[in-house]
Amino acid sequence: IRDRYQRRVRVLSTSFKNLSPNQVQLFVVGLFQLNRDINTFKAHLRDFLVQLKEFSAGDNTDLFLEEKEAALKQAKEEQLMKAMAIPGMVAPNERADDMTE
Repeated sequence: IRDRYQRRVRVLSTSFKNLSPNQVQLFVVGLFQLNRDINTFKAHLRDFLVQLKEFSAGDNTDLFLEEKEAALKQAKEEQLMKAMAIPGMVAPNERADDMTE
């Protein structure tokens, strides 16, 4: 492990005594190596937070906000597609048809 990581590992190890030094070391190294891909970085951060027993008491809704918004959007689109399959369920002004002929 590089010297620049040692201080961070030491600080986190003393702060989170429920984690092994190896877990903390892997987390710190991952922070520096995975910072170019936001999705991989978030997954790495979530994995670390899940390992913390103290984390369960906090508010973690922001961690999954993007995924929740995407799921809601997809569900809304699926609901609209089902409604469009039934004639008269969707008002003409709500349709996104290509009726420009």
